[in-house]
Amino acid sequence: MYKEKVLSGYRITLPKRIRERFGIRIGDEVIIDVEDGKIVIKVEGVHEDPVLGMAGISGKERIKLKDYEESVVEELEEKIRRSK
Repeated sequence: MYKEKVLSGYRITLPKRIRERFGIRIGDEVIIDVEDGKIVIKVEGVHEDPVLGMAGISGKERIKLKDYEESVVEELEEKIRRSK
């Protein structure tokens, strides 16, 4: 979970880890919808690989094994920090 401030013009910044995880680049389009009382942001045109999706990784580009391993370690460290 990420907490972001609403800036002037009602803008928010997508955190770097989210952008990297979904391969979001400047100029990409996202879909903003409301589902069950929640604001949902979907990335246009990204088709998630089911295996990588289970690992919490998707995006437009193939990832290197080293990047995958680093992202898994970062995700685990973040979950440990939040659980304290």
